[in-house]
Amino acid sequence: MNIQGLYAVACVTDMARAEDWYTTLLARPADDHPMPTLTQWRNIGTAGIQLICDFEKAGRSVVTIVTPNMGAEKDRLTDLGLDIGPISRGSFGAIAEIADQDGNRIIIAEPPKDFTG
Repeated sequence: MNIQGLYAVACVTDMARAEDWYTTLLARPADDHPMPTLTQWRNIGTAGIQLICDFEKAGRSVVTIVTPNMGAEKDRLTDLGLDIGPISRGSFGAIAEIADQDGNRIIIAEPPKDFTG
């Protein structure tokens, strides 16, 4: 398979509200609105994130975002008023969870310091 891109998808019920929330989370506005039920951010690291308006599937999505500095990211999100959970650390690195207004889980992950990939 020749892969040109990859997107994580979160299903939401209110596109405008979700776009505002994810713009805060990602610290940048969306790149495109290809159709009324789709908003996307391209080039988030080596992938992208899409919001799809889908009332039946909203709240069931899980998106993982990898960051090199969990502490700094948790502080930034907290300062912005976003409620991020506690940081769990282990040999896997560190993770913390946050949820959007629909209940979609966003896992913020920091890989171990010696991780390459």
